[in-house]
Amino acid sequence: MTKIIAHRGASQLAKHENTLEAFQLAIDINADMVEFDVRCTSDRKLVVFHDSTFADQPIAYQTYREMEEHAAAEGFHIPMFEDVVKLCRGRIFMDIEVKAPGFEKEMIDILHKYCSYEEYSIKSFEDPAVYHIKQIDPKIKTGLLLGKSHVGVAFRFKEIFPVRRLRQAKCDFVAPIYPYISRLYVYRMHRHNYPVQVWTVNKEKQIQKYLKYKVDAIITDKPDLGLVVRKRFYRARCS
Repeated sequence: MTKIIAHRGASQLAKHENTLEAFQLAIDINADMVEFDVRCTSDRKLVVFHDSTFADQPIAYQTYREMEEHAAAEGFHIPMFEDVVKLCRGRIFMDIEVKAPGFEKEMIDILHKYCSYEEYSIKSFEDPAVYHIKQIDPKIKTGLLLGKSHVGVAFRFKEIFPVRRLRQAKCDFVAPIYPYISRLYVYRMHRHNYPVQVWTVNKEKQIQKYLKYKVDAIITDKPDLGLVVRKRFYRARCS
């Protein structure tokens, strides 16, 4: 059965994405997985945050305390990676995105402290980050995200035909952006034994289409909708 992944938590149900509230909501509605992004601050704190900048400053140049002060002024809390792991462990599978290379070991140490291998996977747009994770611990399931913006034709070709990259990075699955997905694309990836996660799908007809294509997981800002559409889809197939 195709999994429904709550993108940055139940991001369209919560006031703020990538927050403990958003992840708790994903748990409450029984999403299969929760997706979130990890970055590193200037004082080497691992935070769950999507964008590379916050309050007009690169996160890599801010301390966690500075980020929290800005977030408090906007009425929300930026969670530490460890706090998210502690909330989700044993309750929902974690689909973790590494936003940039350089802190893989610290992240894996936290995961080893709290989780079994069956509770999470790690993916990235950055091939070196994925490869480094496999070097640290080959047992961790890893994936390559595809769909970078503002890239040339040669790089785009390697995204549409990614098997060589997947093998070089020692990936276990692939996560392409939804315009790449066709029946043939899914067939090609499955033929090479790579499960397919598609992102980010928020329209009912699109969710139905990718269920028909037999993708392995659908990443959506609307996991509540995804769960309803999936239930209806499989019920119709069984009737």
